Amino acid sequence: MDERWRKWVPPLLVEEVFDDQVVWLPGGRMVTAPRFTWPPEQIERFRAGYRCINCLEPQEHAWPERCSLCRYPMRSRQAEFFAREFGGEKLLARRDWAEELGGLDERRRKEEERARNHGQQRRRLRRRGAV
Repeated sequence: MDERWRKWVPPLLVEEVFDDQVVWLPGGRMVTAPRFTWPPEQIERFRAGYRCINCLEPQEHAWPERCSLCRYPMRSRQAEFFAREFGGEKLLARRDWAEELGGLDERRRKEEERARNHGQQRRRLRRRGAV
């Protein structure tokens, strides 16, 4: 049996959303709802009922009565949830790797300079007998 439908495709981006869906747990811990950015073919799988919107599990058939993993009532609730929560399409910018590498070089130089300055300060303090 071909199980290509079962292949996991991760989201392109997961962000924390600080809005009315913030939940405060006992002890002051805050839990937020994540915002997922999916490739277009995965969005279509959610829209067509081939992926559970509650637990993200791929489904073998469209619109099962309940999700095969978490038992979410996909047939009765997923379309309404998708219509309410879908935020539209978003164009993700490609990374400029030359700029990223330049930033890493700059950060490395600053860290080396900070370490050098810290070493000089420790030597001065040692000479004074403070350390």
